[in-house]
Amino acid sequence: MAKHINHEVALKAINAGVAKARELKQRSSLVIVDAGGNLIAMIRVDDAAFGTIEIAHNKAFTSAALRAPSDKWMELVQPGAALYGLERACARPFVIFGGGLPVCDDEQVVGAVGVSGGPVEADVAIAQAMVNVLQRNWDLGMTIA
Repeated sequence: MAKHINHEVALKAINAGVAKARELKQRSSLVIVDAGGNLIAMIRVDDAAFGTIEIAHNKAFTSAALRAPSDKWMELVQPGAALYGLERACARPFVIFGGGLPVCDDEQVVGAVGVSGGPVEADVAIAQAMVNVLQRNWDLGMTIA
């Protein structure tokens, strides 16, 4: 049976991400998607650039679609590398730098998070804070299909 992220724990994860963004003094957008890359929750913190919304969503989409952290692909898509051009292979672009993390139940990807607005290290730290909440709340925040 597949698990799915429900809106209640998604909101808890968004709040944890916002708290981490405040701690790091980052104006970011935070996104949670399901296993198909569909939006579950999103917030743009005060004064975050509006362009961060789509980038955060695309980072989450990338992590869900490719079942790995978004930055895993950086070296592989450089000119001359094995997957050169991957980031443009689909109608929705893959984002191949840090800030997108998959949410896993054992080995199955059940969704992903994406953060954009700060330096990559801050985006990853905020994303990890969100994943920690999602994975800590399997029983409360997941529904069995």
